[in-house]
Amino acid sequence: MEPFKNFIDAKVVRTLSQLVKAAYPEFDDKRFQKRCLAKLDALELKQRAALLAEELWRELPDDPRQAFEVARQAILPVPLLEEDDSFDGWLFMAFNSLLTAHGLEAPDAALKLVPEVTQRFTAEFGIRVFLIHKPEKVFPLLQRWAMDSNHNLRRLVSEGTRPRLPWGEQITAFVQDPRPVLPLLELLKDDPSEYVRRSVANNLNDISKDNPQLMLDTVEAWLADASPQRQRLLKHACRSLVKQGHPRCLKLLGYQAPKLKVAGFSASPRSLKLGEKLVLHLELQSTAPQTQQLIVDYRFHFVKAYGQTSPKVFKGATLALAPKAKRSLRKSFHLKPITTRKYYTGENTVDLLINGKPLASIPFHLSVS
Repeated sequence: MEPFKNFIDAKVVRTLSQLVKAAYPEFDDKRFQKRCLAKLDALELKQRAALLAEELWRELPDDPRQAFEVARQAILPVPLLEEDDSFDGWLFMAFNSLLTAHGLEAPDAALKLVPEVTQRFTAEFGIRVFLIHKPEKVFPLLQRWAMDSNHNLRRLVSEGTRPRLPWGEQITAFVQDPRPVLPLLELLKDDPSEYVRRSVANNLNDISKDNPQLMLDTVEAWLADASPQRQRLLKHACRSLVKQGHPRCLKLLGYQAPKLKVAGFSASPRSLKLGEKLVLHLELQSTAPQTQQLIVDYRFHFVKAYGQTSPKVFKGATLALAPKAKRSLRKSFHLKPITTRKYYTGENTVDLLINGKPLASIPFHLSVS
């Protein structure tokens, strides 16, 4: 797999240089390219974006208002996302870094760049500096963009305001109190674009991690007369709380305490090496007189470096179990090296969770070396 950092490569540097040169003939494109390429190889993706932004800023006009206007003019010839997806959009990471590093020097001019970036890539990272430091300037724009005809701009409203956006700076004020964001999400909850609705769900899921009751108040209100599309949005928004077995969340989504018998729960092999697959087999027997809606999850307790364990919940299945019915389920997990988790040799455990309730556990041994 190609390393993420290579999304910003020499070709991206040249393309960015050409765009800026066309908009600003005084731009020293050769010096810009030389400085960027001299340092690029040693840097990771976000560092590469920051490098391009800083070297670009050095070559733009000294007046930050003029600098941001040049940047805006430079990207206007680039096709919008829905018009042409052939353009290499990763150079816009540099514009996000430019907004983050220097946007507060000329916020009015910088905010004119934001919609142009987001309609060609995304400005969810670059807008966050304004939400943190200039909310009074950006919130009126967000309210207007939430009604825009371009779905990428509408999505920026929900994605850019996420309290815990991956790869983005955390917005501490929204972690502590996300209520200013909720009216914006309200405008987008029935957006015609699934892309936008998915972003609304991600924002609500972020909110649930720090303010679960407030988030569930919103879910409860939105469930009234909810369309199938909004119901899917809310189920996706509740995914973290469902994994935790949050009682109120499960009840709102229509999941009750399960009435069933675990006729069998086994794992094979019980001892495996890193890189192999663990296969879980499950036999369920309903004891209820009516059909049950069930969420089946698996909570792994992976052993850590000093013998302690760390839980991680993985999705299993969502199913309707008829009265007195039996159901067999099979789920395999490929325990292979990944960058976000380090495995250690030792005894691990996997719990069976149904509607958030632990019903059975199985130990298994994992050998790393």
